[in-house]
Amino acid sequence: MKRGLFILWLGLLIAGCAPRGEIAHVPLAVGGEAAMRRVFVATNRNLAPDGDLNLVRQNFGAPRSRELRYGWADVSIPPTHQQGEIEWPGRAKPDPRRHFVTRDGGPYPGSADKARQSFLGGLTAASQPGRKDVVVFVHGFNVNNAEAVYRVAQVSHDFDAQIPVVLYSWASAGKLRGYVYDRDSVIYSRDGLEQVLTDLADNGWRVTLVAHSMGSHLTIETLRQAAISGNTKSLKALRGVALISPDIDEDVFVQQASRIEPFPEPFLVLVSTADSALNASAWLTGKQWRLGSMQDKTRLAGLPVDIVDLTEFTGGDKRKHNTAFTAPAAIKLLYELERGIDKRR
Repeated sequence: MKRGLFILWLGLLIAGCAPRGEIAHVPLAVGGEAAMRRVFVATNRNLAPDGDLNLVRQNFGAPRSRELRYGWADVSIPPTHQQGEIEWPGRAKPDPRRHFVTRDGGPYPGSADKARQSFLGGLTAASQPGRKDVVVFVHGFNVNNAEAVYRVAQVSHDFDAQIPVVLYSWASAGKLRGYVYDRDSVIYSRDGLEQVLTDLADNGWRVTLVAHSMGSHLTIETLRQAAISGNTKSLKALRGVALISPDIDEDVFVQQASRIEPFPEPFLVLVSTADSALNASAWLTGKQWRLGSMQDKTRLAGLPVDIVDLTEFTGGDKRKHNTAFTAPAAIKLLYELERGIDKRR
């Protein structure tokens, strides 16, 4: 292995040894200047096995479930929050004045159908009267449920989302060595994501679909599956798609996209040639780059896709893999893009 790649992998392994995100439950984390963001969750993760069914005390884990579960979490954002950051308590006592904490939440109770109806009802209650727009966020590789929930809360807060946000929390192993497990989970999770999109479309929701890293592979696979099966209603309900740092082979992406009809527009692909995580993934696959780190943008010629290059943006994640969420300038750019899309519709 070349020295540069060895150093890259060493850095990733060191990062993997850092404490993982956990949901910190502080029931009275309200009042003062703390902001509150509600995250709606649809997941094919199993609950962790100690029998406590409360999401804020009992996290969804890595094992895959054959059925979808639905839940919600109210996440408190500290008044000292810095744009692009998630202020984790780490090993300190969770303090809502300084940390992201969860005030309340849990799985919706009852049968699968009852939980689904409660989930859809919650979206309606969280929306402005007469408006049925929603964002669905699909997380990436090596992400546990707590990290996904808090990331969605951070993005929702920093982007000043005026519509409810749904996290599709697919069954990532949440481990650096779980790359193959997560790739298999992508295939396993397509039906669940399509079901979420179908339920939203059937109930009149317009969906902005946002995916990160390996979650982009899951997203494009699901859209391809919906098109092939004739589920055009779900595709027509999409008001836009954004793939952020997509961990997909560009040849595979072109092949996937060619089967999607109608093709959702606008369709954004956010890339960075400095993305060290995707460069490592490319090395594993024996290619020069992944879709999210591609250098030859003519590879997507002919597709109705807009490429947004974040290579030169600084700040936030040193690996350049989470730039869209962590670099204030990138957040401002995407905020303006979203507002521009919204005004055109």
